[in-house]
Amino acid sequence: MIEDFVASGHAADLILVVMALEAIFLGFYLKKRGLSRYILGFWAALAAGAALVLALRTALTGGGLMVIVVCMGLSFVAHLIELALKIVSVLTNPDYEGRA
Repeated sequence: MIEDFVASGHAADLILVVMALEAIFLGFYLKKRGLSRYILGFWAALAAGAALVLALRTALTGGGLMVIVVCMGLSFVAHLIELALKIVSVLTNPDYEGRA
């Protein structure tokens, strides 16, 4: 039963739904708390994860290799965006002293 759930891709679908709900609710939470500047980085991290889950779903359901490669490439791009946003955040922070 669980094998069918995973092999059909429904497990990946469930993960994607949970990630979408997380994006919505945590986005609203950050905005309400006045932390809107973190939303884009948070969404970039979620997009990277979602693209990996899509690659997993494609692999589980027998999708084409090119679709998997594109999903993984999109994950990499989203990850680079997240890293760039973190670097900009650190460098524009007035309390930053050059230490991690």
